[in-house]
Amino acid sequence: MTANNIYEWTAEDCRRCLPWRSGECNKGDFGYVALIGGSEKYCGAAKLANLAASAMRSGAGVVKLAVPKNVARAVLPCLLESTLFPLSAAKGQLVFDEAQFAELTRNVRTVAFGMGCGTGDGAKQALKWLLEKYDGTLVVDADGLNCLAALGTELLKKCAPNRVVLTPHAAEFSRLTGETVENVLQNKADLARRFAEKYEVTVLVKGEETIVSDGFSILSVKRGCAGMATAGSGDVLSGIVAAICAYNRDDVTAATATAAYVNGVAGELAQEKTNPISMIASDTTRCIAQAITNILKG
Repeated sequence: MTANNIYEWTAEDCRRCLPWRSGECNKGDFGYVALIGGSEKYCGAAKLANLAASAMRSGAGVVKLAVPKNVARAVLPCLLESTLFPLSAAKGQLVFDEAQFAELTRNVRTVAFGMGCGTGDGAKQALKWLLEKYDGTLVVDADGLNCLAALGTELLKKCAPNRVVLTPHAAEFSRLTGETVENVLQNKADLARRFAEKYEVTVLVKGEETIVSDGFSILSVKRGCAGMATAGSGDVLSGIVAAICAYNRDDVTAATATAAYVNGVAGELAQEKTNPISMIASDTTRCIAQAITNILKG
């Protein structure tokens, strides 16, 4: 498959992943989501709460934000609808506790892991456990991707097919593939397809044109804006991906492309309300609802 086979994802495609909800539905119909991240160095209480809010605004039934206990008190005042799950910690970083992770992930459809969690032993052990033991959809971002690069991508072969979503930017994908950043930028679509095919995962490579591939199809998302080049934008995307994957379990790749599209439209709306210089990630979160409304209305 070459660049000529790339399909541009549209609002009409998104609507298939954003079905209208009947009055008889309940929160359990749309999935429990767990978001795991944070460390003393990368506390960002408001940013982590923004991650959770992004998942809620994107339609998750219930969102559990799991952070090391030493930063939990900082995050708690920033949370509204989401729940908090404190994790064991030492020296400001996550300490892996298998019993805690088993409890956290029980009946959870989607886990997003890695946002600001650091790359210490606890984070690596947690990722290894999630890849080997957790049977829902696993979204790996940020420090989770760096942990995966350190552990070795062969670990992905221990997972059930088509249940892992990786969301790297060009530099993170370079570390995963061993390719130069320049080559990633020039051959993003083909490299994403080949990596996804080899490991039977979904890969979302961020950029002005976001590429999503499951190893067979290559989907292009051309939504977004310059104002999204700011700290926390990746966290917002992770929250959206986790949520939409929770209620689109039969087609994780389509759900991932839809999440990228929603994120891009929300970013564009946020930039219209602010400007490319002053815009911050929480501006995007505040525009998710309007973005989905616009998509649903066509």
